[in-house]
Amino acid sequence: MSLSEAGEIFRYWEDNPPPHLMLQAIARLFGWQPARSSATVPQSTPAALADLATAAPPGLVIVPAGSRDEPPAVFDLETLRARNRARAAGRGVL
Repeated sequence: MSLSEAGEIFRYWEDNPPPHLMLQAIARLFGWQPARSSATVPQSTPAALADLATAAPPGLVIVPAGSRDEPPAVFDLETLRARNRARAAGRGVL
């Protein structure tokens, strides 16, 4: 996912928040507080800060490279346009 794609998702969430976040906000209005576990209590050690800096953002799925059967990314604009023309021609769009 590119940074611009992530930005699109976050802009969409501004107008249409995910249901679990809305439910949590409503529950907090009624006084509910999530249980605090030792995992959620911040630690002030340098190791904890390093772990936090290298952790994936919440809700973002990270897949190791090469673990899925996907073709390599193509950044050549002409190659991408040729693929799109071929796909559109196969669907009768052009």
